[in-house]
Order: sequence, then structure tokens, then C-alpha cells
Amino acid sequence: MAKHISTPRDVPKQKKGERNVDMNEPLKFKLFSVYGKLLYREELEKAYKAVKANNGCAGVDKISIAKFDENKDEYLGQILSELKAKTYKPSPVKRKYIPKKNGKLRPLGIPTIKDRIVQQALVNQLNGFFEENVFHDNSCGFRPGRDAKLALKKIVSRLESGYLYVYDFDIKGYFDNIPHKKLMKVLNKYVADGTVLDMIWKWLKAGYMEDNIRHEQLSGTQQGGVISPLLANIYLNELDWELDKAKLEFVRYADDSIVMCQTKEDLERAKEVVHRVIRELGLELAEDKSDDIDFHNKDFDYLGFTFGHLKMSKNNRVYYVVKPSDKSVKKFKADIKAVTGKTCSFSYEKWAEILNPILRGKYNYYLKAYEAITEIRELLVQRNRESHGLFASPFGETDGYVRQRLRVSFSCRGKKHGGIRQSKLLNVKYGNSFFVKDMKLVTGGFLQTRILYPDRSVDEYLEYIGTHKKKRTVTPEAKRFYKFAYAK
Repeated sequence: MAKHISTPRDVPKQKKGERNVDMNEPLKFKLFSVYGKLLYREELEKAYKAVKANNGCAGVDKISIAKFDENKDEYLGQILSELKAKTYKPSPVKRKYIPKKNGKLRPLGIPTIKDRIVQQALVNQLNGFFEENVFHDNSCGFRPGRDAKLALKKIVSRLESGYLYVYDFDIKGYFDNIPHKKLMKVLNKYVADGTVLDMIWKWLKAGYMEDNIRHEQLSGTQQGGVISPLLANIYLNELDWELDKAKLEFVRYADDSIVMCQTKEDLERAKEVVHRVIRELGLELAEDKSDDIDFHNKDFDYLGFTFGHLKMSKNNRVYYVVKPSDKSVKKFKADIKAVTGKTCSFSYEKWAEILNPILRGKYNYYLKAYEAITEIRELLVQRNRESHGLFASPFGETDGYVRQRLRVSFSCRGKKHGGIRQSKLLNVKYGNSFFVKDMKLVTGGFLQTRILYPDRSVDEYLEYIGTHKKKRTVTPEAKRFYKFAYAK
């Protein structure tokens, strides 16, 4: 099957001719005089606006965004004075835990508003330099103007180009295990400002507070800190350029990486490079989460999507399917179930107010894969080439689940008991038209339609799905249910 899908690449690699230097060697012209750029009130004001927009919680000093805002001028003046006198000292972060997908807890470190402002001001100064001079084009996470859609486009493009052998690897506790001294050694290759390097070192060593006890931070960057994603990208950039040097195609989103190869020999070579560099960086691979994938007969998951292996259609056409992973859909249902209890008796407007932000966020993320496949397909059509990727829409299932949960809630109104059986009686009264047109509920199907047909109205969408609706086969059990359910 590989020969049907093997074609030149569509996503160009980053130009390296502009820099006559190995990217894993120190830059000839480093970034210097950074600290002086922080000593301006307007820079701190700009940083504070970004911190305020994120609306995080208070740190160990218990000063919230609202409290800081009340005395903003005084606080910013104090920060500026400390920076000018070089007496600024970061506080320990506040330790919090959030649940992970596997049921375990992920530790977060919440810096004080003051520390977040200084970190944001430094990030504002560093970002442009690293974007222009250091970072690899195949790194897509936590970078300005880059997102999961770009990572998906790169994967789809390479699959279309015959890169069908994939090494999917996971770094064990990456953010928590970055060695501080090795990270500073990497930073020294690009930054020549000693005061800035000293400030970053103090952030790394600030420790964390838990149960009113201060703990030392021996390794890692605190997840929750403003500068943490930038530092994490700088450190793994070492791996990016080693893979590039070995002429291996890869895609990285933060610490989530895959290497894509055209032959099994290249796949083995990719594994050797990854293992060597990860070991040199003082990190460890999670072998139970790493896998070799032959895309001819094995699926793989990336960024919450499942890439289904190559298949042959009845018309002898090679294709593969991309869809939200089962875990992702299961998480979607759990999130919807958590806010649609039977005892909730909100108005229709209130329900839309509660659900629409959740649905819009989930659906827009799912549609990133659809947009990636569509854009690559358009590019291939322009080049008179056949595309093979298809998007398997989850919206029939997810939209249906949302409607079901709402009907269950509606069936409990004015009654002591309601449930799925009673909600089925409301399918006609509360049909698609009610939820989309009257209730103005966000639906994935309509959002997907608007990507291809931006001018399509709600009425046109409802007419379309009405004419293309599949006829249901009614089982004898269902017939008996409706016979007694509607009996007078």
C-alpha cells in the first residue's frame, strides 16, 4: 500500500542556510542586555495585562488579581524598584494538584502575581529571539502563532508523503524532571546576560509551599509558571535539532513527540537518536507509553486524535481515517454529564449559557483535525495529486449525547422521577430544530458545516440534515416500548 501514498513532502522544512552553525552549539551572537529592558514601567504594565487576562489564582502571599488591581500602581512601582536595585527575590510557588487523564494527580506550582509579572516581562523579551534564531519549525506547542492544528497538518502531510513508520515516544514526567544545571547550560548557549540567568536560576530553586511547609525543588520547571513552557521548549529544542541533523522527520507539541520515517531502517535509526539524546539530557523515556507503529496495519494516537491505519476501499482506493480518540470522546461525555444532572431545572437560555462555552471549546478542538485534512487536501488538488486522509466526524454521537442528557433533565420537570425511558418520549417535542434554532445550542455538525459553507444558515443546515437523515430500523423491543409508552 505504501506506493499508493508515497509522494514528495508538502510542508517545507525550516531553512538552515541562514545560520552557519550547528544549532546544538553555542550561538556566535548571543542575546545580551536583556535585564535593562525590564526596567521600564510600560514593560511591567504590558506584562501585567497578560497576567490579568489569564485570571489565575493567588500565590503564597494570598494576593489575588482583584486585590493586586486595587493597588496596581503601588505594586508595580515596588516591583520596578526591586528590579532596579537588584533586590528582587522570587517567592516559593503554591503547590496545587489537578487530576490527569489516567486518574493520577498532576502537581502545579502557582507563583505569586508579582513573580508572574516579572516572568511575563522576561518572556516578552526572550520570545522573539528564540523564535527567530533557535526554535525548530517542527516544534508546535506553546509558541506564538502555533497550535495543535499546525502539528496535525504536519502529520497529515507526512502521511500523504509516505512516512508510514512512526516512533511515538513519551518522556517520563518531563516538566518535573528537567535537570536544573543542564537546563542552565543550554540557556548559556543562547543568553549572555548574567543577571537574567541568575534570575531564572532563582525561579528554578524557589521551591514550593505545601501544608505551610517549604520544600526544595531539586529538578523540573513548575507547571503553572509563566516561563515554564518557554524553558521546556528551549531544553527539548536540543532533541529537535539532533533529529534534524540525522535527517529525520518529526513533530513535537511541548513534550509530546513523534518521529515519522519512510523505512523500517530509518525507524530503528530514529529510536537510537531519541534514546541517546534523552539520556544525554538527563531524562528518561516511559517505555510503557512508547511504541513503534507500522501505519499499514496499526493505529496511533496523538494530541487526542486517533490516526487509523491504511485501509483499502471497495473501489481499491487507499485511505486512512482521523478522528477524536475514544478517550477524548469519553472525557467529553463525562464533562457534559457533570453539568447536566437530572435535578437541574434551568431555563432553556440558562442551559445554553452553561453548555455553549464547553461545547464550543471541545468542538473547535475536534475540528482542528478536519481543518488540517481539508487544507492539505486542497493543497494536493492544486498539485493534481490524490489525497487519502478522511475525517470521521464524532458529532453525530456527541451532539446526540448532549440532546439526550438535556431531554433526561427536561423529563424530570414537575415529576419525582424521570430518566432515559421518559426522555425518549420527548424526541419529537425537543428535536434537532429546537436545540439548534430555538435553544441556540452550539452543535458540532453545524460548526463543521460552516467551515466549508461559511454562509450557510441554521435553516439551511436543518434542511440538509433532514434530507440526509438515515432511516432508523425499529426493533421489536422498541415497537413494544412505544406502544405502551404512548398508550392512553
